[in-house]
Amino acid sequence: MSLLLRLPPALRREAYNHAAASAITRRHLTSSAHSDIAEDGVSINLATPTISKSLLTLSPAILNSYDISTPPSTTDLRHAGAFFTRLPPTLLFSAPYFRSFPPSPFSEVAFLGRSNVGKSSLLNALFGRPNEKPAHVSKRPGKTRTMNGYGIGGEGMVGAKGKSGEKVDAANASDPTWKRFGRGGLVIVDMPGYGSGSRETWGAEIMKYLQNRKQLRRTYVLVDTEHGLKASDISLLVYLRQEGVPHQIVLSKVDKLLYPEPKAPSPQKLHNRLLKLQDTCAELKEKLNEAAAGAGGRSAMHDLLCCSAEKSIDEKGRNRRIGIDELRWSVLTACGLENKPLSQSKIQKERNKGRVEGPAETAYASSAYMPMEL
Repeated sequence: MSLLLRLPPALRREAYNHAAASAITRRHLTSSAHSDIAEDGVSINLATPTISKSLLTLSPAILNSYDISTPPSTTDLRHAGAFFTRLPPTLLFSAPYFRSFPPSPFSEVAFLGRSNVGKSSLLNALFGRPNEKPAHVSKRPGKTRTMNGYGIGGEGMVGAKGKSGEKVDAANASDPTWKRFGRGGLVIVDMPGYGSGSRETWGAEIMKYLQNRKQLRRTYVLVDTEHGLKASDISLLVYLRQEGVPHQIVLSKVDKLLYPEPKAPSPQKLHNRLLKLQDTCAELKEKLNEAAAGAGGRSAMHDLLCCSAEKSIDEKGRNRRIGIDELRWSVLTACGLENKPLSQSKIQKERNKGRVEGPAETAYASSAYMPMEL
């Protein structure tokens, strides 16, 4: 049965364009649903679509919202996974104030989020060490009290092993350990949370960093999928857009929406939840555009990433948390390191030693994206 919407002639073209755009974003999710444009209106087919299991793989284009960037390929995702996991992260500095930041030749990205939004858990998944927890996880808001810089992907510590958690005090930035961090790496800065449970003084230091740190390439703002945008999130994002600070929104805890039960959902349920996730992303962008327009802000950062630090695909890809490799790839592109492939022999050597928890070669060939609690 079809529902016929009758519109004034002046609005028909706009409705047609909107319907066409929606069809492009959802065509991977439906195989039989379609919209017919009648001569005097828009006819929308509401029949239940036929679901193809092979399409429900949560590929980058399905899971995330790419409006201006090209979704990463499986080769890109393998490269990103190996880059982040082949060596443990090195805690290079902990800076309570912006003036305490050491000089650095490495590109940086910063992760921001409300207190207790799950930022530390996400970073541990990003590092490929969810069990070791280099970034301390706590249920108490405001646990992260300093701006912590983690070295990722350098070609090993020159003259040292660079064990996980090795720390160089910001006040002693000239210490040889800092200088020994390997070439070709990047630095991830874990910022204190804002909002409830945080301290007002942290906000001033964070703003100094965002405005003045020359090494900063992109800021990732985490938004909880369950609770959506809060007033503090909107204020921060509008500020970043007004100041021209490169940033990207990351919807965390998407497993709460896609896989709310321990049992894997049916293809039909997963299909419906993916559509709901797309609607959530669209609503978030619309809300931000309205807020930015009212404040005289710039156009939106269109790409929006979705991920989970808790659930992975299946037994073959138990270390591939949902959307984490896509986030890793985004960090690499922000730092200009996406075109630096790693030696396959080195990757395989590290994997054989059990040091790499990144994607296996066969993980991306799976035709179903099944969750697994870890």
